[in-house]
Amino acid sequence: MQHSPVILAIETTGPLASVAVSGLASEEGFLERVNQTHYSHLEEIAPMVKDILAGAQLEPDALDAIAVSRGPGSFTGIRIGMATAKAFAQVWNKPIVSVPTLASFAFSDSADGAFEGFPEGAKPLVCPLFDARRSQVYAGVYLPGSKDALLEDGAYDVPDYLEKLRALCVEGRVCVFYGDGSDAYRETLETSGLPHVFAPQEHKFQRAYAVLRLAEQLYADGQLTDCYHAQPEYLRLAEAERKLKAGELRRMP
Repeated sequence: MQHSPVILAIETTGPLASVAVSGLASEEGFLERVNQTHYSHLEEIAPMVKDILAGAQLEPDALDAIAVSRGPGSFTGIRIGMATAKAFAQVWNKPIVSVPTLASFAFSDSADGAFEGFPEGAKPLVCPLFDARRSQVYAGVYLPGSKDALLEDGAYDVPDYLEKLRALCVEGRVCVFYGDGSDAYRETLETSGLPHVFAPQEHKFQRAYAVLRLAEQLYADGQLTDCYHAQPEYLRLAEAERKLKAGELRRMP
């Protein structure tokens, strides 16, 4: 009988770094650690990995793969998570599951609308949006438990994103907004006329357990890479890179 894969998931694209590991003989089947200090990923992520493996009583040899949230999100956070996953994958000789961050919200515990305040009988649309500055959001739209986007992940102007959402809000669908963009543009979302709710605070931001759940599907589908080929997904150039490309900054000699 084939065993369930044991996967270590790393999430550093949002304000709170988190790690999770699957394949455990427990009621939940996984263990998660969340660092409550905002944006301390560089100092905390490697110790968190070692701590969760110790807590799960697992040696690195027991892992089948390392999953990493590849972005979009915090540019620095994406780089930290990807570098950490690649380093461990190389040292431990493990494949990498590169997980699209926005899609992971479809695997949140709240994605099916089973939380206080969600309209009875309605059907949720999972709508993660991250503040991309300059009146844009990194966003997509998903159905609960599905890795296939109803609206492709991208950098959208907020009015354009809302207009695209309007076309998807049919047959009792209600938008569930996630991510820091739901705070940055809350007033705009509230006055959009779209049927909507905001995700509960404990599920609003990126979490490793949701990355892990999606990673399990990707692993089963054979969507694996390695430490040499795993790539981040920014969706847009960093501000300095954008200015450099536009000629607003000069390269240092």
